[in-house]
Amino acid sequence: MSKINGDKSRYNRIRKQNAAKRMRNRALLKNEIAHAKAAGSSSAKKTVVA
Repeated sequence: MSKINGDKSRYNRIRKQNAAKRMRNRALLKNEIAHAKAAGSSSAKKTVVA
């Protein structure tokens, strides 16, 4: 670790990983909601887990 930059490299790597994880989770949730709507309203209540 350099004196000037500190943990900047590790911080940016983890920040990018967290952003990618959020994007994957949002896409997954969006996909699940779309499938639930296509299947009907009764099955939509079964697929949503709190």
